[in-house]
Amino acid sequence: MKVFLKYIGEFLRTYPQIRLNRGDEVWIRDETMKQLGLTNLNQMRDRYEGQAFFDKTMMNVGGLIAIQKHLNLPLEDITKIDFSNFRSKLKINNEIIDVFVFEFGTLPLINIDEINNKTFFVIQKDRITFSLCGFATTDIIKKNLIKTSIERSSQANNMNFNGFKFLNKSEDLLKVKL
Repeated sequence: MKVFLKYIGEFLRTYPQIRLNRGDEVWIRDETMKQLGLTNLNQMRDRYEGQAFFDKTMMNVGGLIAIQKHLNLPLEDITKIDFSNFRSKLKINNEIIDVFVFEFGTLPLINIDEINNKTFFVIQKDRITFSLCGFATTDIIKKNLIKTSIERSSQANNMNFNGFKFLNKSEDLLKVKL
């Protein structure tokens, strides 16, 4: 939390905060259960992988929907998404923007080998509340990475992003001529 506040703390109040409504949460939950082949919520909660899968899906899909709502973009049709391989992405002005959602209190852990597009950073404050930090180009991301003590796999080249002072506001995505 100390490192989170060091790099994000002063900007936290300036980020737009989007709260998904109950209907959005139910929509994501029902689609997650359908993809897991479950018929009720208790079955999902009984399976640890089911609850973990839902939490991950809620984070990634919820962050994407939060940006789309904030920018008044059409919402992604989640019934057409395979959640097992899902990576949040926006397409604006014929450009792909990756969406990286991370938990409140942590810095985003990025595999530096997978930085290919502009990236929009989103903080998940609780299950349905998201803070939209802004977006950065690949150059800004690569110049603002710090080593982390967290290793998720021996093959991944993970580093934390700390360049929050260089992020562009979400509304600038709509103004950019590409």
